[in-house]
Amino acid sequence: MPSYLHPGVYIEEIPSGAKPIEGVGTSTAAFVGYTTKGPMGEPTKISRWDTYNGQFGGLRDTGKSGEGDPMGFAVYNFFLNGGTTAYIVRITQADSADVAEGFLIHPNDATRMIKFEAANPGEWGSDLELRFALKEDSTTLFTLKVGVLDNEGEFKEFERFTDLTVADENAVDFIESKVNDASQLVQVEVQDVSPHLLGVSISQDLAAVADFSVLNSRTMTVTVDGTARTAAFAADDFDNGSTLTEVANRIEELVRGSVVANPAVEDFTCAVDSNRLVLTSGTRLATSAVVVTGPGDATDGSVNLLLGTANDGTERTGQQSLNLLLSDAADEVSLSGGTNGAKPDKAAYDAVFSAFEKYRDISIVCLPDQTWNTAGEQAIIDAAVAHAEKMKSRMVIIDPPVGTELKTEKSVNDLHFKPKTYSVVYYPWAKVANPFYNAESNPGVPATLLVGPAGLAAGMWAKTDGRRGVWKAPAGVETSLLGVAGLQYLVENEEQDSLNPLGVNCLRMMPGFGPVIWGTRTLATKSDPEWRYVPVRRTAIMIEQSIFDGIQWAVFEPNDHRLWSSLRANIGAFMDGLFRAGAFQGQKASDAYFVRCGLGDTMTQDDIDRGQVIAIVGFAPLKPAEFVIVRIQQKVGQS
Repeated sequence: MPSYLHPGVYIEEIPSGAKPIEGVGTSTAAFVGYTTKGPMGEPTKISRWDTYNGQFGGLRDTGKSGEGDPMGFAVYNFFLNGGTTAYIVRITQADSADVAEGFLIHPNDATRMIKFEAANPGEWGSDLELRFALKEDSTTLFTLKVGVLDNEGEFKEFERFTDLTVADENAVDFIESKVNDASQLVQVEVQDVSPHLLGVSISQDLAAVADFSVLNSRTMTVTVDGTARTAAFAADDFDNGSTLTEVANRIEELVRGSVVANPAVEDFTCAVDSNRLVLTSGTRLATSAVVVTGPGDATDGSVNLLLGTANDGTERTGQQSLNLLLSDAADEVSLSGGTNGAKPDKAAYDAVFSAFEKYRDISIVCLPDQTWNTAGEQAIIDAAVAHAEKMKSRMVIIDPPVGTELKTEKSVNDLHFKPKTYSVVYYPWAKVANPFYNAESNPGVPATLLVGPAGLAAGMWAKTDGRRGVWKAPAGVETSLLGVAGLQYLVENEEQDSLNPLGVNCLRMMPGFGPVIWGTRTLATKSDPEWRYVPVRRTAIMIEQSIFDGIQWAVFEPNDHRLWSSLRANIGAFMDGLFRAGAFQGQKASDAYFVRCGLGDTMTQDDIDRGQVIAIVGFAPLKPAEFVIVRIQQKVGQS
């Protein structure tokens, strides 16, 4: 309560009690899948195709496969057909993608080095070229240029950073803080050289060795920094099913010693890298070395494992390992070693779905790398649908199997689609022009490519939301699809007679309109007919999420008639706005929606005592006119 302590005029602002509810967005899509560039596992919000093209590598060339880059074309078609906002999540199998890197010795301290690495994993980073040199007329400040070599071998600059210092880590212009905060291409770390001073012995490629039981009862000597250790394999160490990793583990155990620890070899490791054994000293000295020799007779195991210089294996001292990393030119660095990684597994997707729980603005989920298959084994798609059901704020658009023609009810039933109200299927796949085809320079690839329909549908959802509202079915002659050169299979009325009742939405070539979406059902069309239609499900999601966001102010307010009245008024105003926009059936508001909240109506005293305020909101959804029936009757002539 205000205090009135002296005579005078007091101005007070009195709240009106109106707390408008704003409708949430309904057309933000999330695309999760494999790309060759971009932040790993991190949802990145973009609003145009050019951003994806720059940050995530654009469209990948898939060669002669006949199918387009799933992720790239899904995002491209989304924006081409009306999409405005999307989250892009790049994923691969865990730890399968490598970051390209390069090194320079520190200009002021030979015990330190400067490590440059690409901003994220991928082969793209191996194209980066860096130029690092003293600034003109300076003895302490450096300039870093980041770019690539063009087709003529000339350096093409993308980024430049000037007035960099490498000596004082606390300086404003220290290379790490100045470059890492601003660069879109590289990251920098000033570090000691010691982590790279490792002696190694590397075998030749052992992929051709099918049976490691030949090592049984054989020996070799592994000398680590001058300490010789005998690796004597037992008669039963391996069988014809033993793997190279098991061999590496056994060598490490024998060299280290399983009973008495030997400080000289306690950091020795033996690992597998690309079908090669890599024996590493672990002592981080310039003179560190691992030398493998054999007894020189029939029991020589180093011969079978192609280890040691006598068997054309590779051996380097710690200094040689360091020198291998350093650029030949004092001021030039070519990054190398970047790899794109393997296609993601379910664990990678599960991590993304867990992260998505914090992103409440996502309305549409697309999994371009995942297509439904005929075996019905859909762990990743099932996980996405389960996530949507948990969040109750988004829907999953599923791509059907490519190369499977759906003509009959049986052909659809054989796919074992799950009857879920938060999932939608479009069929068939679309044909698009191959941007990598050229009749003269690249004639060996297909002129058109097949792409999944999910990206096209997601873009059309977004376009329809913006033009007509989420309650308008994203189907019909208004949904002419851009960028589509044809369809993998033509759907006529006879086929759609079988597909539509099962919730399979068709893309069709309609005379005069081209390729259009001709269906608007969820997969729950039979199991849960209340949520049969896509616009009904999405309208309900929009209303639920808008009210959820719009009445947060009510939490901890006194639970009495004033609160109930305010909730009825604010929710009612929101629903009335939707009614006036044409979102509901009914000629008048009372036919279109209702809002109830009050003691004896939606609540008992016991509910109030438990701290609950309950409002019930009902609406009469618009349902699409799937079947336009015109009955013609002949007028009988009258005399």
